[in-house]
Amino acid sequence: MKTILNFFALAIVLVFAQMCRPKSEKETEAYANAPVENVVELTVAERREKVEAQRVAQAERRRIQFEERFKNAPYYTDSKGVIIYNKAEVEPSFVGGNTALMKYLKDNLVFPKEAQDKGLEGTVFVDFIVMANGTVREVVVTDESDFDIDQSFRNEAIRVVSSMPKWAPGRQNGKAVDVNFSLPISFQLN
Repeated sequence: MKTILNFFALAIVLVFAQMCRPKSEKETEAYANAPVENVVELTVAERREKVEAQRVAQAERRRIQFEERFKNAPYYTDSKGVIIYNKAEVEPSFVGGNTALMKYLKDNLVFPKEAQDKGLEGTVFVDFIVMANGTVREVVVTDESDFDIDQSFRNEAIRVVSSMPKWAPGRQNGKAVDVNFSLPISFQLN
């Protein structure tokens, strides 16, 4: 349904753009040489608000997808025969909690220079497995976004998550198990 609505909205925009374009060669030349007025650039606060709204929408879509995946398969077996839980009774956690995780990210995350030069911001979602011994493996940035995310953000997020210290592992029936985990990482200009 959403795809149909998006297609319908795109069709309306294209029809409107077709109607608004200049018709004659003289009008085309006048249109091309007209001064650009009222170009509105987003302020940092407006840009941040837009990025945050996109992150929230994406997080909600991911939450729904995760719940569907969990409902259909609470765990799976990887290529090495190891059981990976999509959700465990006790979820894995960064040692020291969310405050320690935020401090780790703040201390270790480097805003990519090329993205900074372009004035880019964004949020990437990093999926990884927290193993029963607490180490992190199979770190990937998911491409489920409707938004273009700079590759340098992806690379930096993978670097930082791959170098994380050990986590408190997830537990199922009192036993430490391998568990899928997803972490949003935001890149914001100061």
